[in-house]
Amino acid sequence: MTVLETITMLNSKIYNFFKESGIGSTHVMTKTGNYMLKRWGVWTPLFSILFSKVYPIKQIAHNHEGNFISFILWGNYVEEVDGINTNKKWINILNYKKFHKIKASKPVYTLMFMGKRINSETSAIVNGKIIPSSKIVRGYR
Repeated sequence: MTVLETITMLNSKIYNFFKESGIGSTHVMTKTGNYMLKRWGVWTPLFSILFSKVYPIKQIAHNHEGNFISFILWGNYVEEVDGINTNKKWINILNYKKFHKIKASKPVYTLMFMGKRINSETSAIVNGKIIPSSKIVRGYR
């Protein structure tokens, strides 16, 4: 590989890293305009740190782009994974392969740390089929 090819490849990798990164707000809402969650933070292909306000709205089963640990700062919720409901008051850890639903009766505030992005996009289960979340929500990233 020549020096020029190496520099071109590195420039491309750096460009893609920053293209897939951001800082600020990244709110998620239904296609009808109802907020599912509001969040603020930093996201990159290698890690994300997000402060979120999760609204008490009916959620569908969804996964995440990477493994995460979330600290519940205020409130609590019930999380459904594999048909099992678990009360979450302090902490939540979830693998990127797992689909979950959150049921909250009041807004919940969390601080989430997510590792390397493995899935290119969050997916959801609708009518037994896995579809990209961008087809059913807006404001995603």
